[in-house]
Amino acid sequence: MTIDLKSKYSSIIKNGNASEVLKYLHELYDNMPMPSVIITQGHSICEVSRQFLEVFDYDRNEVIGKNILDFIVSEHKDIFLDSIKKLESFDSILGVEFQMVKKDKTLINVSLSAKIGNKYSEDTLDIFCILEDITFKKSCEINLESKNLEMSLLLDNIESHVWYLKDSETYGFVNKAHADFLGYSIDSLTNRNLYEFLPKEVAEICIKGNEEVFSKKKTIHTEEWAPNYKGENRLIEVTKTPLLDSIGNVKYVVCIGSDITDKKNVEETLKESQERIRCLFEGSMDSIWASTVDGIIVEANQAAADMLGCNLEELINSNICDFYVNPEDRESFTKIVQEKKSVRDYEIKLRRKDGIEIECLFSSSIWTNSNNEILGYIGVVHDITNRKRTNKELLDSRHLLQNIIDSLPDATFSIDKEGRVLSWNKKIEEMTSIKAEDIIGKGNYAYSIPFYGERRAGLVDILFNTSEEFEKKYANLRKYGDTIEGETTVFDSRGEKLYVWAKATALYDNSGNIIGAIESIRDITEAKLLEDDLKKVYLAIDQGPGIVVITDIEGNIEYANPKFVEVTGYTAEDILGENLRIMKSNFLPPEFYTSLWDTISSGSTWKGEFHNKKKDGNYYWEYATISPVRNEKGDITNYIKVSEDITMKKRVKKQIDENIEYFAHLIDHIRNPLAILSGFVQVKVEDPEIKDRLLRQVDRIENIITLLDKGWMDTEDTRRFLKKYG
Repeated sequence: MTIDLKSKYSSIIKNGNASEVLKYLHELYDNMPMPSVIITQGHSICEVSRQFLEVFDYDRNEVIGKNILDFIVSEHKDIFLDSIKKLESFDSILGVEFQMVKKDKTLINVSLSAKIGNKYSEDTLDIFCILEDITFKKSCEINLESKNLEMSLLLDNIESHVWYLKDSETYGFVNKAHADFLGYSIDSLTNRNLYEFLPKEVAEICIKGNEEVFSKKKTIHTEEWAPNYKGENRLIEVTKTPLLDSIGNVKYVVCIGSDITDKKNVEETLKESQERIRCLFEGSMDSIWASTVDGIIVEANQAAADMLGCNLEELINSNICDFYVNPEDRESFTKIVQEKKSVRDYEIKLRRKDGIEIECLFSSSIWTNSNNEILGYIGVVHDITNRKRTNKELLDSRHLLQNIIDSLPDATFSIDKEGRVLSWNKKIEEMTSIKAEDIIGKGNYAYSIPFYGERRAGLVDILFNTSEEFEKKYANLRKYGDTIEGETTVFDSRGEKLYVWAKATALYDNSGNIIGAIESIRDITEAKLLEDDLKKVYLAIDQGPGIVVITDIEGNIEYANPKFVEVTGYTAEDILGENLRIMKSNFLPPEFYTSLWDTISSGSTWKGEFHNKKKDGNYYWEYATISPVRNEKGDITNYIKVSEDITMKKRVKKQIDENIEYFAHLIDHIRNPLAILSGFVQVKVEDPEIKDRLLRQVDRIENIITLLDKGWMDTEDTRRFLKKYG
């Protein structure tokens, strides 16, 4: 069928230089970097590029005049013919994939881009075809498809619903989450029809979406209502993705769903638009141009014009040297290209039309004629300005991050998911005497050796693998979210035992995947020893025989020990927050308390006796010492009262005083008659022997009375006397 598109294309130049122009264009075409052919509308090959002959391993005379269908596998010939037929309606076709046969009968996957072109005369319209070798790409896609399928089958333990469809109505596989949702086993759903498990109207909606994926070969995102095993309608957000086989047919549709009934979060999916590959150079996102040996640009694509900040029309016929920041760079570059025939990723600096300098990677090959004479160079250029800037920013940010980590007050290190050390800050260098350069990159629990003397898991490893046995090695272990902290003992570089507090947190990448963890270690040895001392003090206060009360500066009770509860009858709940004045008995005058407050508020210690009232209304005496408590600034923050119940002592003392008074009175009554008796004996008794005996008895009584007098001056002697004679 003849395709009349003459009105769309310019005619060949008819002046005397046409043959030279055609020769020039032919040489340019022959040096195209991708395989290409020119065929008639009857599909006969009338011209081939050197790349085509190299890829398919033919000589030129073996293909010229042959039907291109002879080089296409039989089952794909219709694909080629249908694609060429589309040129009746479109200017060009792009990215049509099929298989062709090389000379050695091996198959090669190609991607066809074609356009109607004017050959050598005004009357003949030929078809220009570029056949990109995508064999390696297709191999990668097939391997990727296999790996993706294997991965999908391993997703049985995730919360999301995962299944794939063999066709629009048949399950190929479902994971446990989806099977549990429907109330069936995985085996009972595998290779079964959707109509068997879903209500008809629900199944029809699902199948309609499935058919769209199978027919359009595109991923769709949808929300579908479905009943669960309880009969509840749940809204499932589903992503349906087709997996294509090597010839572009849908092999499976993979579905991933989440129950969004309770918290529906509508996300707008941005539709990425793909720019159609234009014929020849415009099909590339990269900048492509061809220049002569002298640097004159004879062909370029729009991407090149955009990169250099000019119009395509003004770029053509300009000199590429004008865009070099250092023109001598082109001489060095072309010399290398001539020596090696081609160069990849050669770094150069170009200057845009607006004067902005850009960093570029230049890949180029020589452009020769049929006599192998160099006509120029064809190059593909990548603008890497942003990449280099990003790399610099990344390096700067890493340097800044390392400085931040080094400035942390705690010993800190981080590891990747495989356990290799990523960072080791200055503080941990001091603690372990191991330099960062000696441990960064090492794995197999190398970071534990400085602390434990052996390779063993650390706190950071619990984030990846929880072990009840290992967790016992930490005290006060606490987990929250992706963080865990606890206390343990380690050894420093001198072999001294340290108490440390450690905290480990997971590290994530931008996709939310765990990529490692960071652990901080703080030496709390002094605090731990101080804590132990404080515990001893607390136990001494809490279990001691004395009454201990701590108040704020207003006298409100903040602490009372068990002895206080025992003596007063108040519980801790009764008394905490209450003022000590609730225990006043009003036995002591107000001036007593005024003097007490004046003393302690001035910073002095007060000692004295209180008459207080218990919870049950009974009264008791206590002897107390009240002292102020100061903070590090010297300000009084609290008062502490240490006292003892002296009620019994007061009662005994009163009894003793009464007994002493009684015996003193008794002794006075004894002394007077005794003095009279002594005088009477000396006067009236004449018998010396009797008189002497009576006077000795009087002296004995006097000695006893003297001892009694002395005893009243000594409390302990008095107690012994009262015990003996009371």
